[in-house]
Amino acid sequence: MKQVLLIDGYVDEPGCLGVPPYVSPYARYIYGALKHYGMFQAIKYLTVDQFRQEIKQSPMEAKEQREKVGKRRKSAVVVDTRWQVYDVVVTLSGVSVPGNYLGGKPVKFSELVSFAKLFPRAVKILCGPATRFGIGEEGGKPSIPAERLEGQYDAIIRGDAEIVLPGLLQALDDGAGAGDERIQAMLGVERSSMDQITGVAIDGAELVLQHPNFRPGTGGNLVCELETFRGCPRYKNGGCSFCVEPSKGPTMHRPVEAIVREAKALHDLGVRHFRLGNQTDFYAYQHRGYDNPRYPRPNPEAIAGLLGSIRQACPELKTLHVDNVNALNFALYPVEARAITRLIVELCTPGNVAAIGVESVDPVVIERNNLKASKEEVLAAVRVINEIGSKRAGNGNPCFLPGLNFILGLPGESSGTLDKNIEFLKEILDSGLMIRRINIRKLLVTTAARTGCTVSGNPVDMHRDGKRFSSWKDLVRELVDRPMLRRVFPPGTVLAGAYAEQHEGHGTYCRQPGTYPILCYVPRNLQLDHEYSLVVVDHGYRSLTCLVSPVNVLKLSLKELEAIPNVGEKRAIRVFVTQPMTRTAWLSIVTLETWHVLCMLDPALRELQDR
Repeated sequence: MKQVLLIDGYVDEPGCLGVPPYVSPYARYIYGALKHYGMFQAIKYLTVDQFRQEIKQSPMEAKEQREKVGKRRKSAVVVDTRWQVYDVVVTLSGVSVPGNYLGGKPVKFSELVSFAKLFPRAVKILCGPATRFGIGEEGGKPSIPAERLEGQYDAIIRGDAEIVLPGLLQALDDGAGAGDERIQAMLGVERSSMDQITGVAIDGAELVLQHPNFRPGTGGNLVCELETFRGCPRYKNGGCSFCVEPSKGPTMHRPVEAIVREAKALHDLGVRHFRLGNQTDFYAYQHRGYDNPRYPRPNPEAIAGLLGSIRQACPELKTLHVDNVNALNFALYPVEARAITRLIVELCTPGNVAAIGVESVDPVVIERNNLKASKEEVLAAVRVINEIGSKRAGNGNPCFLPGLNFILGLPGESSGTLDKNIEFLKEILDSGLMIRRINIRKLLVTTAARTGCTVSGNPVDMHRDGKRFSSWKDLVRELVDRPMLRRVFPPGTVLAGAYAEQHEGHGTYCRQPGTYPILCYVPRNLQLDHEYSLVVVDHGYRSLTCLVSPVNVLKLSLKELEAIPNVGEKRAIRVFVTQPMTRTAWLSIVTLETWHVLCMLDPALRELQDR
């Protein structure tokens, strides 16, 4: 029996996220396909971050053992014997909307080259969105075509790996060469029906048992991305000029039963956090006809069946969130959009976010790039989601809020584009509405981008003028993000179930598992991989400063005391040293305003009497 290694280089597309703590359905499908093949003694799964750590810890025997290539000693190469046990190595890659990630770092093109060299005897297979759309590494630069990796890998699957792999492996076992015409034709095969993935989705669920973010019993903070449909509802009119999704064709939808069976298989293994995120617009799941040529009519009944069935099949889930919402639903089909929004609030868990691709509100940019919606249409969606979803729930978050995405560097931008975008954001802020987060990124042109969508040639080129990009982004963070965070997470808000992910200096980064969780910094080294209730004390541009709740102010460390607004280092030292036990003693150190903040954090202080 053979052994196979699956390296997850991560996925981040407009319609799918698979960077830890998220795991993409693509990785699970591939695992299920390898299992279906039935010829492997073991399927080893490693994230690319785990693999990086493994190869850094090269054993001595790997350094001592040399395999001579040719006759001259200078051509000798080091062979790490640990990796020679694998007969097949499958690497998944696919980032077309690169971002900054706390939980992992997607594989780079240079690593795809160097990793392949570690397996001189194995059959090396590359798959995932990168094989079609290129390897994206940085906004403002074109993706790197996968063709440049030919010769490094025995097979580059440009179709659907879960469909191609069983037949490909069998053909290779039968003696077919990588250059065989039959093999080459096979590499581009795609799904003809969503029913084809039902079996591999269920069988691939067991991949989570090897994922570093999974913990038996609690589920850890692993969030499993679930696919609802493939393709773009705007396929008929071409979709956005820069986007990879229209190239996947018209929408193909999974049956409710198939999605629920996959969710149940994951839940039965111990997964507790789910995101219905692998689609271009959750509101378009099993959509009806194109009553308006711009967009199809939503189907609230199908969404009610899906969400209700998942809740019934997965009674111990802790998180059920969605991703991607098109504002056109609210403009063209307001009755259905409102119904779906109410269903999400009722059947999903709090802290949910509707990621809306605004990209730009400049009419010139909208028209030139065939963007989804106008400024007014986006604003209508923001208002309705706030109206229905802004109430705060048990874990401290509003139930359901919009999140807005912007792209800088699109064709048609002018010096006034950024002014229009920030005025729009200030209008939302001034109207008292809430936005959970604002994502700003530079355009990354993939091989699927429409002709004319380039990273250069604009009157104002954000990619060449990095300072202008950075200064505008900083302006948004200062004028909009920080006051918006104060509105969404006011001081004293208690956030339950925050997972300690990473130490940073003398503090800890924590996040609640979910679709777009707020980053919380606690100025104390907490035990990692545990959940905490946190209380909000201060606000950054994109993060919160928190303390572990309940708070006993007199037991706080110096760093924790300093984190409380208007306390600072000197007052923190006085509190820490003197341990004030009366209201008068406290007010000799801090202002009355700060005293009220301290009482809010630690209500026991209100009981202190003057002596």
